Amino acid sequence: MKTISVTFPLAKIFYGENHRTNKPPVGHKRSYVALLGDEWNYLTHVDYYENIPDSWNQPKDTSWDDLDQDITTAFDECGDLCVYTRGQIVGICTIGRPVARWKDPGVYEFTRICFDFEPKTNKERKYYSKFIREAMTDFQQDNEVSKFVTYIHDYQSGRYLEYAGFGKDKHIQYGVNNKGWSTRDNRAPSDLSSKYRFIKEVA
Repeated sequence: MKTISVTFPLAKIFYGENHRTNKPPVGHKRSYVALLGDEWNYLTHVDYYENIPDSWNQPKDTSWDDLDQDITTAFDECGDLCVYTRGQIVGICTIGRPVARWKDPGVYEFTRICFDFEPKTNKERKYYSKFIREAMTDFQQDNEVSKFVTYIHDYQSGRYLEYAGFGKDKHIQYGVNNKGWSTRDNRAPSDLSSKYRFIKEVA
């Protein structure tokens, strides 16, 4: 398994294709995907009207041997632009500024963590926490981080977060009149179901 940093437009495509129950965030500092294996996989057709950057476009005569990146685009036999990944996408996560207010500018939040993978061995069960650890390590190379924070539903165990170094910090329950953070500019409606907050302190 390998962890790859991806652009935000690509991340939104991946959320839309692989995780339809978890909408893409409105922004990010960085997003990552976990790819398993080395075979090229067709992911999706890309509509030109989705404001695709020119750097994604491969020449129409591109062959499979010319695709030397882990995530790329190529034109199919019908002339449609398609996204391909070298390996199966098994997870995607996004790190951004925290949704809640923190005085500390070094706090960053995993605003999305999604997996599309059923592990069969003990080694594969470790892929979840491995992915999160590798994303944090890469993110810290370009950002000064004091802590990472994320939230999960309280019916989820979050064990992979604990294996990645997070600790359960707080159980959050909302009152009937609580509007969450949806009153702030550019915020999507808040999910007001009960959650656990997990925090990873960075030394």
